[in-house]
Amino acid sequence: MKRFRSRARAAAVILAAASLMLTACNAIPSSGPVRAGAEDLQQAEQPVQFNAAGPAAGSSQEDVVRGFVLAAVSSADDYATAREFLAPDYAKQWDPSSNVLVDDGSRPYTANDDGSGTLEISAQAKVDAEGFMLPVEPGANTELRFELERIGGEWRIASAPNGIILDTTTFTTIWAPHQLYFVGPGEIMVPETRWFMTRAALPTEIVSALLGGPGERMSGVLHSGFPTGTTLVTGSVPIENGRAQIDLSGNLLEASPTAMAEVRQQLRLSLQTVQSVNGYDLSAEGTEIRSEERSDAGVPRLLNDVTDPALLVGDQFGTIVAGQFVAMTGFATSLGEYEPSAITLNADASAAALRNTQGVTRVDALGVVPIDPRAGLLAPMFDVFDYVWTVQASSPQTLRATTRDGAATDVPAPWLAGRTPVAMRLSPDGMRVAALVSDEQGSQVLVAGVERDAEGAPVRTTDEADVQLWTSGAPVDLDWVGQTRFAALSKVDATSRVTIGGVGLIPVEQGGVQGGAQVAGGSARSQLRVLSAKGDLYASQGSGWQRALTGIELLAKHG
Repeated sequence: MKRFRSRARAAAVILAAASLMLTACNAIPSSGPVRAGAEDLQQAEQPVQFNAAGPAAGSSQEDVVRGFVLAAVSSADDYATAREFLAPDYAKQWDPSSNVLVDDGSRPYTANDDGSGTLEISAQAKVDAEGFMLPVEPGANTELRFELERIGGEWRIASAPNGIILDTTTFTTIWAPHQLYFVGPGEIMVPETRWFMTRAALPTEIVSALLGGPGERMSGVLHSGFPTGTTLVTGSVPIENGRAQIDLSGNLLEASPTAMAEVRQQLRLSLQTVQSVNGYDLSAEGTEIRSEERSDAGVPRLLNDVTDPALLVGDQFGTIVAGQFVAMTGFATSLGEYEPSAITLNADASAAALRNTQGVTRVDALGVVPIDPRAGLLAPMFDVFDYVWTVQASSPQTLRATTRDGAATDVPAPWLAGRTPVAMRLSPDGMRVAALVSDEQGSQVLVAGVERDAEGAPVRTTDEADVQLWTSGAPVDLDWVGQTRFAALSKVDATSRVTIGGVGLIPVEQGGVQGGAQVAGGSARSQLRVLSAKGDLYASQGSGWQRALTGIELLAKHG
């Protein structure tokens, strides 16, 4: 009989979940003031609204806990249905906005001896109150404790973790990543990925997040053009005829022409992914600010990082254009003579940094410059300010950045102490650095910010780094794919697995290549290439790989 009741409860939960999904419908968007951060994402209706069921009479403790988790999918009326599962006093305290746990949907329940219940979550990622996502280390499940009490003869939750739990499919149905743009040294626009609920208030939340500035990790790396203390006058951004009406406080008028140009570029780029918006009108305290009224000099620039794969075939160095090898001319004709084990090109392919038995050397049309003679160097890196970066795998906590004239700067990276990276790469904008390292489970990719002075000279990296990817297998190689994503190569048996991850993004498995030894990215996944130990070059095709060329000596990287 006990087993029958357990099965009946399980069936009821499954039916409730099915009902929740089947009753999803298009909701009429509402408007109104919101506050910055994930807290406000709960207050306006979503384009896809889930109609949750409240607690049924006679529900068991497990039914109440599972019903509460399912009901929290619906944010309607400030999660009114989910709060029905809570004791009256706690219903006022529970904060669904603090975070979102994204899991695989399997949630074993345990009834504890003290009358509480524990839900075991196989979390894959966590989104904080500002919309930043970080992956959760695989293997160790998260245990969530729920205390229950009788209210009018029915079980209700007296204490529960703040935040909500969504399986991956549901999460990606009602939430989406958006790129918020801030400004780095050299007036370079740098994206920061935030997750927002897809709903009518999205323009308001994006503008509010911009006003809040870059996240804590990048606060010393990037800045915003908005003067400190700038706020939305009415607390919302209405849309009229497809144009966002952005009315900011009067201190916007304190912005210099350079800062105003940054503001306009930040708004334009950050709002471009909102489907309901095709432009914006900017005003301060109701007074329209026309672009011709202010000299928007020095508009911050977006990077043009579209690159063709580059490689060494015999003693010839060249690129792949339309599937064919095209030898490069000029200084590139001599690269094969150095017998390199790694080659990196700068952004416009006007210089190369190569590693061989003598260390790292820079080669360009002006000649050859020795950069770093140390042994045990990882593949070199270039940044957009023309520094060549080198790092010893055995002492990675100090990076070295060297100018063309040979002036070297030590760049502290304290987060790498005690770690032995297999590969390190700078993002195309030079504002982040990623390291591929091994761990007990396989491999991880850590990402830190790069702090620079106003001229772009590197000063240090951030004290800490975030683990942005966990993947199985021993670490092999790493490269960036655009400004926010990267491709990690890890070895599982004889196959090298490719995983596409990113800063604040959900990782995607991209299949494997037999004996994969090197990976090179570009500005898009279609530009990804993997070179096998046998010299076969593979191109990304769908979720797998297709051999494109053979007889390749070396696959180069950009940046």
